[in-house]
Amino acid sequence: SIISVALNYFPHRFQHEDAPQFAYYAYGEDYHDIVKEKLSRLFDFIKLRFPGVSGRYFSDSAPVLERFWAARSGLGFVGKNTLLIIPGKGSYFFLGELIVDLELDYDSPISQNCGKCRRCLDACPTGAIEKPHWVNARKCISYQTIENKGEISSEIVPRLSNNVYGCDICQVVCPWNRYARPHSTPEFNPSDEFLSLDYKRLQEMDEDTYRRIFRRSAVKRAKFAGLKRNLDAWKSSQQTEGGIS
Repeated sequence: SIISVALNYFPHRFQHEDAPQFAYYAYGEDYHDIVKEKLSRLFDFIKLRFPGVSGRYFSDSAPVLERFWAARSGLGFVGKNTLLIIPGKGSYFFLGELIVDLELDYDSPISQNCGKCRRCLDACPTGAIEKPHWVNARKCISYQTIENKGEISSEIVPRLSNNVYGCDICQVVCPWNRYARPHSTPEFNPSDEFLSLDYKRLQEMDEDTYRRIFRRSAVKRAKFAGLKRNLDAWKSSQQTEGGIS
């Protein structure tokens, strides 16, 4: 059986709107560690109830179709932006799975969906959501600023829309996220130092400072060189739009 879970990460506090923007999920500590620690505790509880049970748990750390299984479990539905949307709560959630060798009672998929809404498709500055439920990763700002190890495409740079690491635009415009409420996980709270990062501080940041600020953060996935590359692209995009703030 696959037990699907979701953990809210919607922030209490936000960066200044003029600063180079980091995706909300990167505000606090690395979610991989936090979600897996909570899954470990859940597995310990299950082992008390079912001695001898075997299992493994994951959070974006194995080739598990997280959104597919979360939708199959009735946790939410997959929106046109390809993210899992939980009715009444929104999409700002980390997903995790606990796979056990037990046959458990299971839930059913829910019938809700996006209807005729296409706000995410219309709002994406690079047109990465080419059609409902289909994202072209090469056009996606999150992919370009996090996973891409080369230079950011010259076609993407003018459309970064103030983003320096990741992007939340398709979530911000989603009507379901009007229900989003701040998380209750202290590890996801941003530090004052993080929230104070503006262009000047990021530009002057050396690698030691980067390691100190982001040592427990998912931002370290891009590495220091990747963040500096992103900042250069951000600067170019701001000059294209009429000035650096």
